[in-house]
Amino acid sequence: MCTLSANTLHLGAERAATRVLPLHTGGVEHTITNNGLTLWCEDFGDPTDPAVLLVMGHGGQGTAWPDSFCEALAAGGRRVVRFDNRDTGLSDSVDFAASPYTVGDLAADALAVLDALGIECAHVVGLSMGGMIGQEMAIEHPERVLSLTSWMSTPDVLDPATFDWKSLPVRHAKVTEFVARTAACPPATRAERVEAGVGLIRVCAGSATKLDEVATRSWVEAGLDRSEKDGSLNHSLAISRSRERFDLLPGLSLPTLVLHGTDDGVIPFAHGEQTARLIPGARFVPLPGVGHEIPMAQEDFLVHVLLTHTCASAA
Repeated sequence: MCTLSANTLHLGAERAATRVLPLHTGGVEHTITNNGLTLWCEDFGDPTDPAVLLVMGHGGQGTAWPDSFCEALAAGGRRVVRFDNRDTGLSDSVDFAASPYTVGDLAADALAVLDALGIECAHVVGLSMGGMIGQEMAIEHPERVLSLTSWMSTPDVLDPATFDWKSLPVRHAKVTEFVARTAACPPATRAERVEAGVGLIRVCAGSATKLDEVATRSWVEAGLDRSEKDGSLNHSLAISRSRERFDLLPGLSLPTLVLHGTDDGVIPFAHGEQTARLIPGARFVPLPGVGHEIPMAQEDFLVHVLLTHTCASAA
């Protein structure tokens, strides 16, 4: 059981404004304000259940956490919260040159979401950059984090000169080449943005994934319908300005689960292995044939693993 005094909560967060929308089964949307930034979030399930905070990765909207995944966790007795990081979705954009930020600042945003929803502590599940955010939350505010799941993530940072990993293995060539081609000829029309989105998902998928091109295209289009905001550059800049966590993760003493696909070309498998080695007592679950993706074919397995982890570490 975790307890906090009133002055432990971050005073920059204001109580959430709430409205029930029909877009997602059981979902309740909120907007919160933190240090002048408006952030969007949504929660599922019984507010009295243990909270699971889902933290999305680089450039991704909070709704990239699938509805079915959120609803399955909620059905398992969890209050599930997902949100848009700054510079994505329905959350505010930032002029990075005028107001640069780090992964630590994104972790403060995540804590502000918890504050605004009246959640003292939560099980934190972070994917990719979201895993970095979760690591920072656990390092700086362990009293707020019941357990950590670091999923396809890393203790490393981007080299500001190359925008690739600074210390651990760099991205696979197919990913680097796709990013370079897209940067050289940025998509200008909606159709081109859809093609770029589908292409990115295709290049990130692992060997075990059978990509449904029609469903993938529809998913990309739905994301663009919601918001055409692209926070990828700002998020890359934030990661490149952040601290490495190699010397900080060994100080953690909370239950930790590390998930990583063996075919991950964006954050190679060795990053997950290193994360698990650094955190005392971490449980490492490799995902064979999985790339840098949420493998929907394995949703039932992933939900089971997360419910087991968050149940075992709830005490």
